[in-house]
Amino acid sequence: KMKFGNRGMNQPCVDLRTTRCYITPQNHGFAVDSQSLPKDWTPLMVNANDGTNEGVIHKMRPWFSVQFHPEARGGPTDTAFLFHSFIRSVSEPYATSVTTIPYSLPVAQRKVLVLGSGGLTIGQAGE
Repeated sequence: KMKFGNRGMNQPCVDLRTTRCYITPQNHGFAVDSQSLPKDWTPLMVNANDGTNEGVIHKMRPWFSVQFHPEARGGPTDTAFLFHSFIRSVSEPYATSVTTIPYSLPVAQRKVLVLGSGGLTIGQAGE
């Protein structure tokens, strides 16, 4: 059980096969612990905000699931490809195995040094 859950629109999810980030609508308060997955399962998607698991996929079988709403219509269509993957996996169940890319959340910087020659005013050249 998550402390607050992932709720609302515009939740970023990273596809671990490509490291491409998709914007997804979500409404859940539970997440699968990636460390507890059986050996034939691997994480498929990760939430880019908090690093929680957003999907799992079987390494050899045509089984996968995501924790968000892969809208085909009526909302974001970024992840509509999941429906095509599902149809392909049903018609060709043993076509491919899954390869994922290691991913970790970016390190948050605590301090930033900004160098400059002072403030600029409107109409002043910044040389």
